[in-house]
Amino acid sequence: MTLQQVSMEDLDHLAATAADVLAQVRDAMVEPHPRKLAPTFTSVAIADLCSIDKSQVKYLTQKHELPSGRKIEGSKAKEYTLEDAIQWVQKIGGRPRRAPDTPGKVLAVCNYKGGVAKTSTSMALAQALTLRGLKVLIIDCDGQGTATQLAGISPEQDVDIEQTIMPYIYGDYPDLQYAVQTTYWHNLSVIPASSGLLAAEFALPAKAMEQRGFKFWEVLKNGIEPLRKEFDLIVIDTSPSLSHLTVNAMIAADGLLMPCPPDALDFASSVQFWGIFSELIDGLPNAKQKRYDFISIVYTKVQANEISRLVKTWMKQAYGAHINGIEIPDSTAARTASAQLKTIYDLSKPDGSIEAYRRYKEPLDRLADYVLDQLAVSWSKA
Repeated sequence: MTLQQVSMEDLDHLAATAADVLAQVRDAMVEPHPRKLAPTFTSVAIADLCSIDKSQVKYLTQKHELPSGRKIEGSKAKEYTLEDAIQWVQKIGGRPRRAPDTPGKVLAVCNYKGGVAKTSTSMALAQALTLRGLKVLIIDCDGQGTATQLAGISPEQDVDIEQTIMPYIYGDYPDLQYAVQTTYWHNLSVIPASSGLLAAEFALPAKAMEQRGFKFWEVLKNGIEPLRKEFDLIVIDTSPSLSHLTVNAMIAADGLLMPCPPDALDFASSVQFWGIFSELIDGLPNAKQKRYDFISIVYTKVQANEISRLVKTWMKQAYGAHINGIEIPDSTAARTASAQLKTIYDLSKPDGSIEAYRRYKEPLDRLADYVLDQLAVSWSKA
Protein backbone atom coordinates (compact mmCIF):
# COMPACT_ATOMS: atom_id res chain seq x y z
CA MET A 1 0.00 0.00 0.00
CA THR A 2 1.39 3.41 -1.04
CA LEU A 3 0.85 6.32 1.29
CA GLN A 4 -0.35 9.46 -0.45
CA GLN A 5 0.92 12.75 0.89
CA VAL A 6 -1.64 15.33 1.96
CA SER A 7 -1.10 18.96 1.03
CA MET A 8 -2.47 21.99 2.84
CA GLU A 9 -4.80 22.47 -0.13
CA ASP A 10 -6.09 18.95 0.50
CA LEU A 11 -6.71 19.88 4.14
CA ASP A 12 -8.58 23.02 3.03
CA HIS A 13 -10.78 20.87 0.82
CA LEU A 14 -11.31 18.34 3.61
CA ALA A 15 -12.36 21.08 6.04
CA ALA A 16 -14.76 22.66 3.53
CA THR A 17 -16.34 19.31 2.62
CA ALA A 18 -16.76 18.30 6.26
CA ALA A 19 -18.31 21.67 7.14
CA ASP A 20 -20.75 21.33 4.23
CA VAL A 21 -21.81 17.85 5.29
CA LEU A 22 -22.27 18.99 8.91
CA ALA A 23 -24.39 21.92 7.73
CA GLN A 24 -26.59 19.56 5.69
CA VAL A 25 -26.99 17.21 8.66
CA ARG A 26 -27.83 20.12 10.96
CA ASP A 27 -30.35 21.57 8.54
CA ALA A 28 -32.06 18.20 8.18
CA MET A 29 -32.32 17.90 11.96
CA VAL A 30 -33.37 21.35 12.96
CA GLU A 31 -35.24 23.03 10.13
CA PRO A 32 -37.41 24.99 9.85
CA HIS A 33 -36.43 28.09 11.83
CA PRO A 34 -36.36 28.59 14.72
CA ARG A 35 -33.71 25.93 14.81
CA LYS A 36 -34.72 24.65 18.22
CA LEU A 37 -38.11 24.74 19.88
CA ALA A 38 -38.69 24.67 23.62
CA PRO A 39 -40.54 21.63 25.00
CA THR A 40 -44.13 21.64 26.17
CA PHE A 41 -45.40 20.36 29.51
CA THR A 42 -48.43 18.37 30.66
CA SER A 43 -50.47 19.17 33.76
CA VAL A 44 -48.73 16.26 35.48
CA ALA A 45 -45.33 17.77 34.63
CA ILE A 46 -46.44 21.17 35.95
CA ALA A 47 -47.60 19.57 39.21
CA ASP A 48 -44.30 17.68 39.49
CA LEU A 49 -42.23 20.85 38.94
CA CYS A 50 -44.21 22.64 41.63
CA SER A 51 -44.30 19.67 44.04
CA ILE A 52 -48.10 19.69 44.21
CA ASP A 53 -50.82 17.15 43.49
CA LYS A 54 -52.27 17.26 39.98
CA SER A 55 -55.73 17.74 41.49
CA GLN A 56 -54.63 21.18 42.77
CA VAL A 57 -53.71 22.55 39.34
CA LYS A 58 -57.18 23.80 38.42
CA TYR A 59 -57.74 25.49 41.79
CA LEU A 60 -54.31 27.15 41.82
CA THR A 61 -54.78 28.33 38.23
CA GLN A 62 -57.81 30.34 39.29
CA LYS A 63 -56.47 31.45 42.67
CA HIS A 64 -53.19 32.88 41.33
CA GLU A 65 -54.32 33.67 37.77
CA LEU A 66 -51.72 31.31 36.39
CA PRO A 67 -51.53 30.03 32.79
CA SER A 68 -54.25 27.46 32.24
CA GLY A 69 -52.62 25.63 29.36
CA ARG A 70 -53.91 24.88 25.90
CA LYS A 71 -56.30 22.07 25.07
CA ILE A 72 -54.64 19.42 22.90
CA GLU A 73 -56.76 18.73 19.84
CA GLY A 74 -58.58 15.42 20.09
CA SER A 75 -57.73 15.03 23.78
CA LYS A 76 -58.95 16.18 27.18
CA ALA A 77 -55.37 16.87 28.20
CA LYS A 78 -53.74 20.31 28.23
CA GLU A 79 -50.23 21.38 27.37
CA TYR A 80 -48.23 24.28 28.76
CA THR A 81 -45.40 26.25 27.20
CA LEU A 82 -41.98 26.48 28.81
CA GLU A 83 -42.74 30.07 29.79
CA ASP A 84 -46.00 28.88 31.40
CA ALA A 85 -44.11 26.21 33.35
CA ILE A 86 -41.51 28.68 34.62
CA GLN A 87 -44.27 31.09 35.66
CA TRP A 88 -45.90 28.30 37.65
CA VAL A 89 -42.63 27.39 39.35
CA GLN A 90 -41.85 31.00 40.27
CA LYS A 91 -45.31 31.49 41.78
CA ILE A 92 -46.05 28.10 43.35
CA GLY A 93 -42.81 26.09 43.42
CA GLY A 94 -41.44 27.47 46.69
CA ARG A 95 -37.86 27.28 45.44
CA PRO A 96 -35.09 29.44 46.94
CA ARG A 97 -34.90 32.87 45.32
CA ARG A 98 -32.17 35.47 45.12
CA ALA A 99 -32.91 38.79 46.81
CA PRO A 100 -32.92 41.71 44.33
CA ASP A 101 -29.87 43.35 45.93
CA THR A 102 -27.86 40.11 46.10
CA PRO A 103 -25.43 39.49 43.22
CA GLY A 104 -25.87 36.39 41.10
CA LYS A 105 -23.36 33.57 41.33
CA VAL A 106 -20.88 32.12 38.82
CA LEU A 107 -20.32 28.40 38.31
CA ALA A 108 -17.44 27.11 36.16
CA VAL A 109 -17.82 23.60 34.76
CA CYS A 110 -14.37 22.24 34.06
CA ASN A 111 -12.34 19.15 33.27
CA TYR A 112 -8.92 18.56 31.74
CA LYS A 113 -10.26 15.82 29.47
CA GLY A 114 -12.80 15.76 26.65
CA GLY A 115 -15.64 13.28 26.37
CA VAL A 116 -16.66 13.42 30.04
CA ALA A 117 -20.14 14.97 29.40
CA LYS A 118 -18.96 18.40 30.55
CA THR A 119 -20.91 20.50 28.05
CA SER A 120 -24.07 18.39 28.06
CA THR A 121 -24.05 18.55 31.87
CA SER A 122 -23.53 22.35 31.75
CA MET A 123 -26.47 22.90 29.42
CA ALA A 124 -28.79 20.41 31.14
CA LEU A 125 -28.00 22.00 34.50
CA ALA A 126 -28.72 25.48 33.13
CA GLN A 127 -32.06 24.34 31.70
CA ALA A 128 -33.01 22.48 34.87
CA LEU A 129 -32.30 25.56 36.99
CA THR A 130 -34.57 27.74 34.83
CA LEU A 131 -37.24 25.14 35.59
CA ARG A 132 -36.57 25.94 39.23
CA GLY A 133 -37.27 29.61 38.66
CA LEU A 134 -33.78 30.98 38.00
CA LYS A 135 -32.59 33.30 35.25
CA VAL A 136 -29.44 31.72 33.84
CA LEU A 137 -26.64 32.77 31.49
CA ILE A 138 -24.27 30.31 29.80
CA ILE A 139 -20.89 31.67 28.73
CA ASP A 140 -19.32 29.39 26.15
CA CYS A 141 -15.54 29.55 26.60
CA ASP A 142 -14.78 26.55 24.40
CA GLY A 143 -13.78 27.34 20.83
CA GLN A 144 -15.58 24.19 19.66
CA GLY A 145 -18.85 25.96 20.51
CA THR A 146 -20.78 22.86 21.62
CA ALA A 147 -22.69 24.74 24.32
CA THR A 148 -23.53 27.37 21.70
CA GLN A 149 -24.82 24.59 19.44
CA LEU A 150 -26.98 23.17 22.24
CA ALA A 151 -28.35 26.68 22.82
CA GLY A 152 -29.72 26.56 19.27
CA ILE A 153 -27.03 28.68 17.62
CA SER A 154 -24.60 27.38 15.02
CA PRO A 155 -21.07 28.51 15.94
CA GLU A 156 -19.96 28.24 12.31
CA GLN A 157 -22.93 29.86 10.60
CA ASP A 158 -24.49 32.19 13.16
CA VAL A 159 -21.64 33.51 15.30
CA ASP A 160 -19.25 36.28 14.30
CA ILE A 161 -16.19 36.89 16.42
CA GLU A 162 -17.77 40.21 17.47
CA GLN A 163 -20.55 38.26 19.25
CA THR A 164 -18.14 36.31 21.46
CA ILE A 165 -16.06 37.37 24.44
CA MET A 166 -13.14 38.30 22.15
CA PRO A 167 -13.98 42.02 21.59
CA TYR A 168 -14.01 42.46 25.36
CA ILE A 169 -10.67 40.67 25.68
CA TYR A 170 -9.23 42.97 23.00
CA GLY A 171 -10.46 45.96 25.03
CA ASP A 172 -13.23 47.11 22.68
CA TYR A 173 -15.90 46.97 25.44
CA PRO A 174 -15.75 47.65 29.20
CA ASP A 175 -17.63 44.44 30.08
CA LEU A 176 -19.55 41.53 28.54
CA GLN A 177 -23.07 42.94 28.47
CA TYR A 178 -22.86 43.52 24.70
CA ALA A 179 -22.44 39.78 23.98
CA VAL A 180 -25.52 38.38 25.79
CA GLN A 181 -28.07 36.73 23.47
CA THR A 182 -31.48 35.30 24.31
CA THR A 183 -32.16 31.72 23.23
CA TYR A 184 -35.14 29.56 22.32
CA TRP A 185 -35.31 28.57 26.01
CA HIS A 186 -37.11 31.09 28.26
CA ASN A 187 -34.87 32.67 30.94
CA LEU A 188 -31.74 31.09 29.44
CA SER A 189 -29.31 33.40 27.65
CA VAL A 190 -25.92 32.68 26.10
CA ILE A 191 -22.68 34.38 25.22
CA PRO A 192 -21.76 32.23 22.21
CA ALA A 193 -18.42 30.87 21.08
CA SER A 194 -16.73 30.19 17.78
CA SER A 195 -13.32 28.93 16.76
CA GLY A 196 -12.12 32.54 17.02
CA LEU A 197 -11.89 32.06 20.81
CA LEU A 198 -8.58 30.31 20.22
CA ALA A 199 -7.10 33.79 19.75
CA ALA A 200 -7.57 34.41 23.47
CA GLU A 201 -4.64 32.09 24.15
CA PHE A 202 -2.40 34.59 22.34
CA ALA A 203 -4.18 37.84 23.21
CA LEU A 204 -4.10 37.41 26.99
CA PRO A 205 -0.36 36.67 27.37
CA ALA A 206 0.41 39.38 24.80
CA LYS A 207 -1.43 41.94 26.94
CA ALA A 208 0.42 40.70 30.02
CA MET A 209 3.73 41.36 28.25
CA GLU A 210 2.67 44.80 27.00
CA GLN A 211 0.99 46.10 30.17
CA ARG A 212 2.90 45.97 33.41
CA GLY A 213 0.73 44.61 36.21
CA PHE A 214 -1.95 43.29 33.84
CA LYS A 215 -3.83 40.50 35.64
CA PHE A 216 -4.63 38.21 32.71
CA TRP A 217 -6.34 35.74 35.04
CA GLU A 218 -8.99 38.24 36.19
CA VAL A 219 -10.17 39.50 32.78
CA LEU A 220 -13.29 37.30 32.65
CA LYS A 221 -14.10 38.00 36.31
CA ASN A 222 -14.19 41.75 35.64
CA GLY A 223 -16.23 41.40 32.45
CA ILE A 224 -18.88 39.28 34.19
CA GLU A 225 -19.37 41.58 37.16
CA PRO A 226 -22.25 43.74 35.76
CA LEU A 227 -24.10 40.59 34.63
CA ARG A 228 -24.44 39.38 38.21
CA LYS A 229 -27.25 41.91 38.69
CA GLU A 230 -29.33 40.46 35.87
CA PHE A 231 -28.73 36.72 36.24
CA ASP A 232 -29.20 34.44 39.22
CA LEU A 233 -26.53 32.09 37.90
CA ILE A 234 -23.84 32.38 35.25
CA VAL A 235 -22.57 29.00 34.05
CA ILE A 236 -19.20 29.01 32.27
CA ASP A 237 -18.58 26.04 29.99
CA THR A 238 -14.82 25.66 29.59
CA SER A 239 -12.64 23.87 27.07
CA PRO A 240 -11.16 20.44 27.94
CA SER A 241 -7.83 22.01 28.87
CA LEU A 242 -6.26 24.27 31.46
CA SER A 243 -6.08 27.17 29.01
CA HIS A 244 -5.88 30.88 29.81
CA LEU A 245 -9.67 31.09 29.41
CA THR A 246 -10.25 28.10 31.69
CA VAL A 247 -8.04 29.66 34.38
CA ASN A 248 -10.01 32.91 33.93
CA ALA A 249 -13.29 31.00 34.32
CA MET A 250 -12.10 29.28 37.49
CA ILE A 251 -10.91 32.55 39.00
CA ALA A 252 -14.21 34.26 38.08
CA ALA A 253 -16.30 31.46 39.58
CA ASP A 254 -17.90 31.23 43.00
CA GLY A 255 -18.25 27.46 42.59
CA LEU A 256 -16.58 24.75 40.54
CA LEU A 257 -18.27 21.65 39.12
CA MET A 258 -16.24 18.84 37.60
CA PRO A 259 -18.09 16.10 35.68
CA CYS A 260 -15.88 13.01 35.77
CA PRO A 261 -16.60 9.42 34.71
CA PRO A 262 -15.45 6.77 37.20
CA ASP A 263 -12.83 5.52 34.76
CA ALA A 264 -9.16 5.07 35.68
CA LEU A 265 -7.81 7.36 32.94
CA ASP A 266 -10.44 10.04 33.56
CA PHE A 267 -9.72 9.94 37.29
CA ALA A 268 -5.97 10.23 36.68
CA SER A 269 -6.57 13.17 34.35
CA SER A 270 -8.74 14.91 36.96
CA VAL A 271 -5.99 14.55 39.58
CA GLN A 272 -3.51 16.07 37.14
CA PHE A 273 -5.94 18.93 36.46
CA TRP A 274 -6.22 19.93 40.12
CA GLY A 275 -2.47 19.60 40.61
CA ILE A 276 -1.61 21.88 37.70
CA PHE A 277 -4.28 24.41 38.68
CA SER A 278 -2.93 24.50 42.23
CA GLU A 279 0.60 25.14 40.91
CA LEU A 280 -0.69 27.92 38.64
CA ILE A 281 -2.47 29.60 41.53
CA ASP A 282 0.75 29.54 43.53
CA GLY A 283 2.36 31.66 40.83
CA LEU A 284 -0.40 34.29 40.54
CA PRO A 285 -0.22 37.35 42.85
CA ASN A 286 -3.04 37.37 45.45
CA ALA A 287 -4.75 34.39 43.80
CA LYS A 288 -4.15 32.26 46.92
CA GLN A 289 -6.74 34.43 48.69
CA LYS A 290 -9.45 33.06 46.39
CA ARG A 291 -12.32 31.29 48.18
CA TYR A 292 -15.00 29.10 46.59
CA ASP A 293 -18.49 28.64 47.95
CA PHE A 294 -18.25 25.02 46.89
CA ILE A 295 -16.28 22.61 44.70
CA SER A 296 -18.17 19.54 43.60
CA ILE A 297 -17.33 16.47 41.52
CA VAL A 298 -20.19 14.59 39.89
CA TYR A 299 -19.93 11.09 38.44
CA THR A 300 -20.88 11.04 34.74
CA LYS A 301 -21.19 8.25 32.17
CA VAL A 302 -21.44 5.76 35.02
CA GLN A 303 -21.57 2.09 34.03
CA ALA A 304 -22.78 -0.75 36.21
CA ASN A 305 -19.56 -2.75 36.32
CA GLU A 306 -16.80 -3.63 38.74
CA ILE A 307 -14.25 -1.19 37.28
CA SER A 308 -16.66 1.71 37.70
CA ARG A 309 -17.36 0.73 41.31
CA LEU A 310 -13.63 0.44 42.06
CA VAL A 311 -12.77 3.85 40.56
CA LYS A 312 -15.64 5.46 42.48
CA THR A 313 -13.96 4.19 45.65
CA TRP A 314 -10.67 5.81 44.58
CA MET A 315 -12.43 9.06 43.78
CA LYS A 316 -14.18 9.14 47.15
CA GLN A 317 -10.82 8.63 48.88
CA ALA A 318 -9.20 11.34 46.77
CA TYR A 319 -11.92 14.00 46.84
CA GLY A 320 -13.80 13.25 50.06
CA ALA A 321 -16.69 15.62 50.74
CA HIS A 322 -16.29 17.22 47.30
CA ILE A 323 -17.90 14.11 45.75
CA ASN A 324 -21.61 14.95 45.75
CA GLY A 325 -22.64 11.31 45.27
CA ILE A 326 -24.85 11.97 42.24
CA GLU A 327 -24.35 9.43 39.46
CA ILE A 328 -25.35 10.34 35.91
CA PRO A 329 -25.42 7.07 33.95
CA ASP A 330 -24.00 6.22 30.58
CA SER A 331 -27.36 6.23 28.82
CA THR A 332 -28.99 5.59 25.47
CA ALA A 333 -31.34 8.46 26.35
CA ALA A 334 -28.37 10.84 26.47
CA ARG A 335 -27.00 9.60 23.17
CA THR A 336 -30.41 9.85 21.51
CA ALA A 337 -30.84 13.45 22.66
CA SER A 338 -27.27 14.35 21.67
CA ALA A 339 -27.77 12.95 18.16
CA GLN A 340 -30.56 15.53 17.75
CA LEU A 341 -28.37 18.35 19.16
CA LYS A 342 -30.55 18.33 22.29
CA THR A 343 -30.37 17.62 25.99
CA ILE A 344 -32.84 15.46 27.89
CA TYR A 345 -34.74 18.60 28.93
CA ASP A 346 -35.43 19.51 25.32
CA LEU A 347 -37.67 16.46 24.97
CA SER A 348 -41.37 17.02 25.72
CA LYS A 349 -41.70 13.26 26.17
CA PRO A 350 -39.31 10.30 26.24
CA ASP A 351 -37.77 9.49 22.86
CA GLY A 352 -37.38 5.75 23.31
CA SER A 353 -37.50 3.83 26.58
CA ILE A 354 -39.38 5.66 29.35
CA GLU A 355 -37.22 3.90 31.92
CA ALA A 356 -33.97 4.99 30.23
CA TYR A 357 -35.30 8.56 30.09
CA ARG A 358 -36.17 8.58 33.78
CA ARG A 359 -32.93 6.89 34.82
CA TYR A 360 -30.91 9.58 33.06
CA LYS A 361 -33.04 12.63 33.93
CA GLU A 362 -33.53 11.89 37.63
CA PRO A 363 -29.88 12.39 38.67
CA LEU A 364 -29.71 15.56 36.56
CA ASP A 365 -32.73 16.86 38.48
CA ARG A 366 -30.95 15.98 41.73
CA LEU A 367 -27.82 17.77 40.52
CA ALA A 368 -29.90 20.90 39.81
CA ASP A 369 -31.44 20.68 43.29
CA TYR A 370 -27.97 20.24 44.80
CA VAL A 371 -26.59 23.32 43.00
CA LEU A 372 -29.69 25.33 43.92
CA ASP A 373 -29.17 24.42 47.58
CA GLN A 374 -25.55 25.60 47.35
CA LEU A 375 -26.68 28.85 45.73
CA ALA A 376 -29.30 29.42 48.43
CA VAL A 377 -26.65 29.10 51.15
CA SER A 378 -24.34 31.48 49.24
CA TRP A 379 -27.11 34.03 48.69
CA SER A 380 -28.00 33.97 52.37
CA LYS A 381 -24.40 34.86 53.29
CA ALA A 382 -24.04 37.65 50.71
